[in-house]
Amino acid sequence: MLSDSIILIAGADISDRETILHALGDQCHVVASQTMGDALAHLGNSVDLVISELNSSQLDGLELLRRWRERQPNTPFIMLAQDRDISPAIEAMKSGAADCVVKPIDADELRATVLELSRSKCMGSDEDRASGSGRRRRPSIDIPPDTSLEDLERAAVEQALVQHHGNRTHAARTLGISVRTLQRKLKAWGLPLMASVPTGSFSHSFLVTTPTSHSPLSVH
Repeated sequence: MLSDSIILIAGADISDRETILHALGDQCHVVASQTMGDALAHLGNSVDLVISELNSSQLDGLELLRRWRERQPNTPFIMLAQDRDISPAIEAMKSGAADCVVKPIDADELRATVLELSRSKCMGSDEDRASGSGRRRRPSIDIPPDTSLEDLERAAVEQALVQHHGNRTHAARTLGISVRTLQRKLKAWGLPLMASVPTGSFSHSFLVTTPTSHSPLSVH
């Protein structure tokens, strides 16, 4: 499904690039850019996905996202973030990023995320992109201070499950992910793949709503 896709890696360090290449390189064409100018030079090319450092010494990923979307608004972005980068990560989501991956990068998780974007047609045909049909609705979340990205993700999953009375199919649809991805996350957090999740399973409480338009957060 990733065959012949062109993926641009922007601003990532050597070890992160190696992890990304290990996860995706045998399935697609990967090119790397370290600076803003080098990354923007690929705007005229047929790039299917951008994986960008959120904040590095050579590149401001949030600025790259904003400038890229001015000319190519339907190219999906995955941002690479430190767990402490909660505010910039949320700002990236508000600006249209498809997902944020917390470092250190898990190769299997990254591959699954990219495959999920492909399946959801974020990396679909030109016709899909022109019509915007590949876009997914995302829940919005009110975020308390000192919240980590993992806390945020877990709380959003919990509330989506509570909202849909434990129905994983409906919860996954609300979150904009697949049921398989949701099950994988529940397993990673040590929760049984059950029909319902008790309210208060996690230590943080957030307000999750489903908007009628494109909104700030995608949880994967």
